[in-house]
Amino acid sequence: MCPEHGGTLKSRASDTGGFDFWCADFTCFNVWPYDRLDAACTEPATHTVQADNGDRYVVCDGHALTASAQVTDGQVLP
Repeated sequence: MCPEHGGTLKSRASDTGGFDFWCADFTCFNVWPYDRLDAACTEPATHTVQADNGDRYVVCDGHALTASAQVTDGQVLP
């Protein structure tokens, strides 16, 4: 996740043998030289996602942005 734009990451093979990750939003210049897709999120938790079954998840801004677009019967709360 991009902390500002949510689920917008793209990747490509880097010159060092790994991968580079960047935000695909054309106004964003965030780039990460490590695997953000498979790593645990390290951004500060700012929102609670409440699923329709009552489960709650505390997430960062980027995850909250993506969840608000994908959750149909739950809520994203600050």
